Amino acid sequence: MTSTSDDPFGQLTEEAELFELPDGDLEEILPPFEAGLVMAAGRALAVLAYRDAGAFGDKPFTRDAPDAAGTVLALLPDACDRLDGRFRAGVARALWDLADDLAAGRAPLPRCAAEEWALSRMLEAAPAMFAATDEELHALGVAVPEHPDASGYRPPYWEEAWQLIVEGAKYSIPEAQPADGPPDDAEDSDDPAEPAEGWDAPRYWFSPYSFVRPRDLERGHPDWAQRHLDGGVLDPPGPLTGERAAALLHLDSVRLPDVGALDGDEPDAAEEEGRGYFGDDVDGVLTPLARRLLAAAADQVAEAGWHDLFHYGDRVFERPEDEDDEPWLGEDSFLGSLPPLCDGQGAAWRLAMVGAVENLADDLRAGRAPNASCTAEELALHLIVGQAKMLVDLLDDEDYAEEVGLPTADQISVRHRAFDLVLEYYLQDFDVLMHYDSDLSAVVTDPEHPANLQMGIGDLRPRAWFAPFGNTWPRRPRAWEPWLIDQLSGADPAAFFASTPALVGDQDAATGRVPATELPGGLREEFETFVGLAQQRFFDEPTAIHMAATLERLLTLFFSTPSIAPQTIWPLNPRATAVHAGWLLVDTDFCLRGLNSTWRLSADRTDHQARVWACDLLLDCANYALANYHRQPGAHLRGTTPPAPLDPGLTDTLEERLTVLARDMTTAGTLHHRMTHLGLSPLQLAQAAILPEPMITAWLAGAPASPSQLI
Repeated sequence: MTSTSDDPFGQLTEEAELFELPDGDLEEILPPFEAGLVMAAGRALAVLAYRDAGAFGDKPFTRDAPDAAGTVLALLPDACDRLDGRFRAGVARALWDLADDLAAGRAPLPRCAAEEWALSRMLEAAPAMFAATDEELHALGVAVPEHPDASGYRPPYWEEAWQLIVEGAKYSIPEAQPADGPPDDAEDSDDPAEPAEGWDAPRYWFSPYSFVRPRDLERGHPDWAQRHLDGGVLDPPGPLTGERAAALLHLDSVRLPDVGALDGDEPDAAEEEGRGYFGDDVDGVLTPLARRLLAAAADQVAEAGWHDLFHYGDRVFERPEDEDDEPWLGEDSFLGSLPPLCDGQGAAWRLAMVGAVENLADDLRAGRAPNASCTAEELALHLIVGQAKMLVDLLDDEDYAEEVGLPTADQISVRHRAFDLVLEYYLQDFDVLMHYDSDLSAVVTDPEHPANLQMGIGDLRPRAWFAPFGNTWPRRPRAWEPWLIDQLSGADPAAFFASTPALVGDQDAATGRVPATELPGGLREEFETFVGLAQQRFFDEPTAIHMAATLERLLTLFFSTPSIAPQTIWPLNPRATAVHAGWLLVDTDFCLRGLNSTWRLSADRTDHQARVWACDLLLDCANYALANYHRQPGAHLRGTTPPAPLDPGLTDTLEERLTVLARDMTTAGTLHHRMTHLGLSPLQLAQAAILPEPMITAWLAGAPASPSQLI
């Protein structure tokens, strides 16, 4: 843009002192790049407004008609719907005039209500113009940032430009003044009464504001626009064809809701859809080219992740003492790029971690903001940005650039490679990077560490990385591609499932340790349910009640003898009827008395912790029941006969049952429970879990498993 005046506010009159107007340096209000994007937005809107004026002419505008979608007329207040083609062309001219002001280096001060509406729409549309190519912006006269150092680059910011919308400007139009003009001693009572629709009603839109010099009334429309208004083909100058302008402003596919007059507010409907009139929150931070770069980098990170997943499976990732001796560490190693804390995570965790990268890649390819929804995705975005920086350096090679489908590095200006801003805008914090600092490992791996609590870091242990943040929408489970399912289902057991002996030929080790004890029907399922509830991330009242009801059934099945009924041994909670939770043996604090301890129900345990806790609880409760069998509360009041002697072998039976339940992983019980409730065969369960069918069959036969294998 070129300046024609040393004073960008030179169009103001002496009356400007009566209003709060910006003055001084225009660049403080609209820096060159921002001013250029606002100018480009005005050009694009003007092209489409002239298109609409020529297409609709004097016809009334019907908002629910098919041809109303994607028009600038839909942005106008509904009071404008029945105005004629001259009015519509005047609105288009207002957009073009303000764009001319910016192109000439003048402040785009609205000179009437039509221009005030036009400038509001230009400021709203400016972020969408960020998606234009550098070539298009250059052709429009926009000063595109070109310096190669992205560290000092900031995304465009238009908030200061809204001060160009002058409060109370509508009261300066001639119709709002006394008949004899505004004398110095005029009283407010001399002013004409404001009409019911206000001085900014459409019939006053072209009445000039008194504090800005009016435009030349004889200036007419641009030649290309006049030819279109006269019935010719729309042929605007420069790169902005009607189709391209509509695409940049998203008017080609989005039906815009009604907009209030001159208030600058977006309607609730647009906000509920997660986007404004002219785009979403990606505009202004990520250009389409930047999204392509990041998506390509994400694909490379994911490719390395798949390679490491299939190569290492469940095996521990061992880092050499001298990493320089191993070429696979660094940019080509996914596991090597993760914190050392993750080296022992299993295949299921690694699969989910690569899935976090794929989630962000999907966002980028779909034009969505890559907002990390969990800790795993936060680290994934760090990896993607790091890969993108290396990728740009590699694009100096024309052949490589062509291979990956991207421009060469010299064609990628700073606004397309400001990757650090991606981390700033789309991450909630950088806490996950503390895992790379050995001095901070004790803090970030212990949610109860005093420093962790003081800084509000939370649970950053790898097992918690996939829990969705409380202020984001959780993602839907990924639908894995067929090629991945095929490879996982045929994975090498020696790498993936070495801890399942049945798959590597040791059938005796897989089944020989299973006790011959027959468990009462339903006991395994109730135990699995109770253990699962003990792993819930949050222990709220519904979870507590569910756990209490499950515990009552679990104890009943565990004893599995008519002579020992939990409700005749433990005191009953009067809340049981109110919550419909069976006998609810726990008290109001969800505590249950055992022989040696009082057990308070709780959650947020690991699988192993939950199983050990559940078995310890059962052991203590079994001892309590045996010790109190002859002292059932209230028995003498009810006049019941003393309970029959217990089976001498009951103690051994309970010990055997507890031994079966106390195994590290009761996978067979879990799977049988799932299959019964879901109606799945072993093959269907294997397909649903993305596991080989022999793995499921071995588990159903009692083969042990490690927690990392449960996907």
